[in-house]
Amino acid sequence: MDILSSITGTGNPFRKPELRWGIFGTSRIAEDVILAIRKNKNNQVIAVAGRNLSSTRDYADRLQVPVAYGSYDELLGDATIQAVYIPLPNSLHMPWTIKALQAGKHVLVEKPFALNSDEGQQMIALSVEKSLVLMEGFNYRYHSRIQKAVEIIKKGELGKLRFVEGSFSFSLENPNDFRLVPELGGGAMYDLGCYFVDFMRMAVGREPEVLQARCFESGSGVDLQTQVQLDFGNQVFGSFNVGLNSVFQNQVRVVGTDAILTLDHPFSGHNKSVSTIVEWEKEVQRVNYRAEDTFETLFEHFYNVVIKKEVPRFPLADSLKNMVVIDAIFQSAADNGKLISLK
Repeated sequence: MDILSSITGTGNPFRKPELRWGIFGTSRIAEDVILAIRKNKNNQVIAVAGRNLSSTRDYADRLQVPVAYGSYDELLGDATIQAVYIPLPNSLHMPWTIKALQAGKHVLVEKPFALNSDEGQQMIALSVEKSLVLMEGFNYRYHSRIQKAVEIIKKGELGKLRFVEGSFSFSLENPNDFRLVPELGGGAMYDLGCYFVDFMRMAVGREPEVLQARCFESGSGVDLQTQVQLDFGNQVFGSFNVGLNSVFQNQVRVVGTDAILTLDHPFSGHNKSVSTIVEWEKEVQRVNYRAEDTFETLFEHFYNVVIKKEVPRFPLADSLKNMVVIDAIFQSAADNGKLISLK
């Protein structure tokens, strides 16, 4: 058996089809993803690419990845790679997704999907044209607790829905972090606020009709903190606060006419023990969840969509609709909190 066959498994006719991955970048999240991919025997990490070949090779050796490339273009030229994971700074999501699709690769791109809905439309159009799988890497969606919470809401166990509210923040102390660079798509809204847009749309089950947003920049060029109010119609209001300049917090509360559902660490619960609390007037129910590798579940689903032709749990229309709402949030914040209609 040759070296390529030993890596890809093509030398064994009885082995299940594999999905061979290339990873963009050498970030911490990329490392989490490589370890998660390995948990599914049908997913194989073939190569990792970075901007410096020497450091990328060290990274690959440490994680036992067979091939290291000194550029993303080289990785896309590797014919053995079928799919790529793109966790690059936000401004690079669209251009490298387009390049990857043009190279014939399936793509899992980190959240946020793009910088705006126009970019998102280009990405989706090309994936359809090329008949390739494109998916947004919102790994929090794949936690069993999130799925159960949405089920509770949709079944009416909280009564009629009234409010969905939450906060997500932390203190970003590294002045060189890309999240503080406007040209790289930095800011709290892209990094943290996109979670709330996604979750609220999923929980309410429809699009917001009107929204209003305010942000604080302090000359940074990015939103260091953002506050958003959303009206989903039919007496359902949403609100959230996100920031890169305060103590860590990550919580969601869903308020109905009969009960309140609270999620701790809804968007940072990867490999943590977390809980769901439902409070009625005379009863409190707490359900604890063991740690779950949400990346493992996400990549297993991606494999099933590509190889087994499983229907995606979250269609690309969701990613595009998220970007439409985010566009409106930035529009409102830029106009000093002007009400923006999405009807």
